Amino acid sequence: MSATIVVGYDGTDGGHAALDEALKVAGELGGSVLAVYAYDKVLSGGELADLDATVRARGEALLAEAGAQAAEQGVQCSTQYVEGRPADALVAAADAVDARFIVVGSYGERPLKAVLIGSTPYRLIHLAERPVLVVRIPE
Repeated sequence: MSATIVVGYDGTDGGHAALDEALKVAGELGGSVLAVYAYDKVLSGGELADLDATVRARGEALLAEAGAQAAEQGVQCSTQYVEGRPADALVAAADAVDARFIVVGSYGERPLKAVLIGSTPYRLIHLAERPVLVVRIPE
């Protein structure tokens, strides 16, 4: 049985670092990757609905890029666009596929800042019941 690795991917430098690492490990394990783009949707209506549509289009384009990168590396990859808080969405996605672990990028936030602004890696470490691999962006 092959391992599935869930990776949070948002197109940022941290997201690219996380995707690179997830693809590398999945290739080594003969596993697959589920790339998840999560967006905490704002209240709907008027211009906010336009914002949500724009974010969704951007998220789906980024997920297509992640899938193409995986294909270039010979790694099976599925994608998922999820409305909700990123940490919660990643935990739910990982639980749904019984992922081996979750991979996310980090900008190296200081612990107090992470607590105050609720960084996704910090929340994941406390929410997930499976290993979380936090990848720092290369210097």
